Amino acid sequence: MNSTFLDIPKPKGLISDADAATMEYALAYIMLTVSLVGVISNIIIIRTFIAMGLGDGVTVSLLGLSISDLGFTIMGCVLSSSNMIASYEAKYGIKNLPVQPRVFTVFTANVCLIFYEATCMITTFLAVARCMCVAMPFRFKNFFTRSRCIAALVVFACLSVASYVPVFSQMGTRYQNDARVNRTRTVLWMSSIRSDVKDTVSTIHFVVFGMVASLIIFVCVLIMAKYLRESVKFRNVSTAKTGNDENDKSSGKLSGKELQAVRQVMVICIIYTVCLIPTLLYTFYRYMEDDFGVGKRLQNLYYNTSRLKVILNLTNSATTFPVYYFFNSKFRSLCFACSGNVKKVNDK
Repeated sequence: MNSTFLDIPKPKGLISDADAATMEYALAYIMLTVSLVGVISNIIIIRTFIAMGLGDGVTVSLLGLSISDLGFTIMGCVLSSSNMIASYEAKYGIKNLPVQPRVFTVFTANVCLIFYEATCMITTFLAVARCMCVAMPFRFKNFFTRSRCIAALVVFACLSVASYVPVFSQMGTRYQNDARVNRTRTVLWMSSIRSDVKDTVSTIHFVVFGMVASLIIFVCVLIMAKYLRESVKFRNVSTAKTGNDENDKSSGKLSGKELQAVRQVMVICIIYTVCLIPTLLYTFYRYMEDDFGVGKRLQNLYYNTSRLKVILNLTNSATTFPVYYFFNSKFRSLCFACSGNVKKVNDK
């Protein structure tokens, strides 16, 4: 099979090799910090959701989102560490590593995308589900059951993995001489069509699906915001007249707890959309500029903007904890409770 290797000479571009190495090291530290925060926060989130109980579809979906985010941030730790090792090797001329650091970088980067794809699908699903429950509560309030949401999560996981099988089938490792360090070790190889396969998958994920998902989420947020304002206005008037919220249920308007749940999903969707915008711009620029890619004139810029894009995606997965904490009182009461106190809090 014809193959191309990652260790191709870097052509001159906007960023010199020395500056690119410095940027790579700095971005790797930032990526590692964000990833560690995401790992810790998502572990707390998963533990808290399990303690809250998984009796409804929304909680199950949020748990699935947190599991996907946890996998993404764990891979972010591996990716940032391999970037640091690669930078360290290039800067100090280390020649005794048995495996080329780029092997871990490239493979981990693609595994990251699998988890991120699942996160995108679950976020879109949450936006649609909550939007339908808000806009047509009597028809869809009991539609998104626990079993249906679990089935949806399984489908999303399978689609995410299957979509990257073509990419992994066109890459692998070989034990041969590495010209960079002048020794024989395990190096990365990629088939001659791997770049085309990767471009096709990226187009489907970030241009087609990314744009469609962003549009769907944007519309859902607008609809939720509209009904949110109406429910808040109705609830304030109702409370002022009767002194309670009993009219909310009979009118189909959102109760206080439901209002917080809608706000929670809205904030999650907004954070996701903001963090996705640089990824879409990056993908469009890659198709517009022929020199923006591996082995091309703007390779150094390509690598570092790619790392910056991943950092923003990791930020999306690492910032859900404060959303749950401020918009969910039960989550807030359980998230820092030790296991012995969880039952007491649930019984209140």
